[in-house]
Amino acid sequence: MTGFRPLLVRGTPLGNGVDPAVCLPLLASDSGALETEIRGLVALQPDIIEWRADYFDGRGSTDSILSAAARLRAAAGEMPLIFTLRSKGEGGATGGYEPSEATGLLEQVARSRILEFVDVELSLPSLCVKTVIDAARESGVQVILSSHHFGGTPSDTEMMSVLCRAAAMGADVAKLAVIPKSVSDVVALLAVTERAHRELSLPLVTMAMGPLGVVTRVFGGTFGSAMTFAVGSRGSASGQLPLKALREIFDSLRQLEK
Repeated sequence: MTGFRPLLVRGTPLGNGVDPAVCLPLLASDSGALETEIRGLVALQPDIIEWRADYFDGRGSTDSILSAAARLRAAAGEMPLIFTLRSKGEGGATGGYEPSEATGLLEQVARSRILEFVDVELSLPSLCVKTVIDAARESGVQVILSSHHFGGTPSDTEMMSVLCRAAAMGADVAKLAVIPKSVSDVVALLAVTERAHRELSLPLVTMAMGPLGVVTRVFGGTFGSAMTFAVGSRGSASGQLPLKALREIFDSLRQLEK
């Protein structure tokens, strides 16, 4: 299963270079539970872990976030980590953040250099996005510019525009997630992914969520998506497969290619 442009961590492609990298979400709400959960996730040996800080009780305090991040880094060892503060409108666990609040926290996390990636929503004002990207560049942290559409699947033109805008703004990785209402929506998402892979020069992460979109989590790499999300202890979005099942599918597909 090839065709994607891999994410790089310390100059090394994430994952095995053949299958899309597999990311597990970390969703615990307090520091003790975070450390317990991340040890369990690391034991499953994903390629990367996403800390969904919007689930964290201490998300309103930069000091609490940075302290928890440091403990997560110690527990994760060399496992790459993504910091994500998802807004309610894009599937987050909380009521939302003022742009200045989200920007300040993302900027401080980037400057801390504790985690390898920060996820920044493209729906933030452009100046806020630029502030975080500038801080990340200075700190050697990569930025995933993301856009989540829970109301349906935008048109092909709109989806391509999202990925192009992420690239133009300086993303290290462009992420697009949609809710399909039909099989045609799933096909459209995959077609846009394939086109963007040909026309853009950065790694892509795309998916259709929900039961209809499961195929994109399995075969997205064929069309150019470099990472897929799976269930470790808990899932973070509908349609994610358990890590063990996903890896077994990838193994079976590789056997067919031999």
